[in-house]
Amino acid sequence: MNDALKSCPFTLNTTRICADDELDTSIEISKIGFNNMKPNAVILVNKDEVFDGIAATSLVHFPINASLLFTDGNSLNEKTLGEIERLSPKGYNGVQVILVGNISKNVSFVLNDHGYRTKHISGRNYYETACIISRIRKEFNNILIISGEDYSEGIITGYWSAHHGDPILFLQRNRIPNCTIDIIKKMNDINIYIIGSTKTISKDVEYYLSGLDNVKKVDRIGGENPYEIAVNFSRYNDTKTDFGWGRNYRGGHAFTFGQLNEPMKIIASVVFAHMGKHTPLLLIEKDKIPEVVNRYINLIKPIQPKGMPKPPFMHGFILGDVSNISYKAQKMIEGMLSIDQHMMDNENMEGMTGKMKDNVMNADKENMIINNGMQDMNENIKHDSIYDKDYIFEWRNLGYRKVNVDEIL
Repeated sequence: MNDALKSCPFTLNTTRICADDELDTSIEISKIGFNNMKPNAVILVNKDEVFDGIAATSLVHFPINASLLFTDGNSLNEKTLGEIERLSPKGYNGVQVILVGNISKNVSFVLNDHGYRTKHISGRNYYETACIISRIRKEFNNILIISGEDYSEGIITGYWSAHHGDPILFLQRNRIPNCTIDIIKKMNDINIYIIGSTKTISKDVEYYLSGLDNVKKVDRIGGENPYEIAVNFSRYNDTKTDFGWGRNYRGGHAFTFGQLNEPMKIIASVVFAHMGKHTPLLLIEKDKIPEVVNRYINLIKPIQPKGMPKPPFMHGFILGDVSNISYKAQKMIEGMLSIDQHMMDNENMEGMTGKMKDNVMNADKENMIINNGMQDMNENIKHDSIYDKDYIFEWRNLGYRKVNVDEIL
């Protein structure tokens, strides 16, 4: 196996996105998402600005329908320029490249020199930048609220925003920035969804938002840690407001798997939520799948009927090479997603059950031979064997009960 395959291995139900850094990751994702069609625009974000990147994700959605690329803060990276030229964006309201947040004006000047019309969305900080983006989105009924101090619980919202277009606003744990509250108060009958625990956004803030006259609903999607919050968000669905992934049933689901110490790779990959398999984000560790993620996947994995396998199937996008997410973790993901493993396990169980049935029959035959001529004596003996005629023992909850063979064969 060559070095490339060693660092970026394949499995049947997973696809790895491997690149040297977050900037190259954004380019590779762009090539995957827009391989045979042109976006209306390109969103350009400073590769070192996590919260600018999160705020920009709602611009990826229609009608802008944009690719999301990264660049250096003070200059336009040549590789990024090359991808913009390949994409040849058609333009949205006459603008082909939208710069978001903390990026030097020099980047706009270089793009203008190459014939691209640009627009720069930026406030004095990323709180204000997010507010400006929400004004650009204009038509929406739902707002996502996350911490502007700690991205770990809220970074998953970028996938929903790219998928559905709902804007993201930032709060501090016990403080609502002026621009954020102004935006919320100007909305009519708005629904607010707080993504994160009370460790990042307090109950007091939640109560205050609930008391605003123009707010129809405030709901919180929380959990004990970022992994559980990501699972809860993936399961959440509010049918009245058309909010939430609703991935809480058995079916052919796809997910993107990322880890928290690579936030820009997570942000770069929101196109997987915008198009294609429309994936929510699940968070994992480098060498380990959190138990809450494992349980969740097993609950929604499709159960295949006996016979020929057929859709729906599951799939996972893995962000980074084996230095980011190990091959060990990838094999765990493969095992979770694979319906083949489930079918093989069932066949093995059926084989074991068949052997047990044969053992019962053979034991009966042996007893008939051994007991020939001694039937009267044996009629008064109570059998305690595990292969007692017509019954086997089945272990459940550290106990057992007698069940008829026909119940499980």
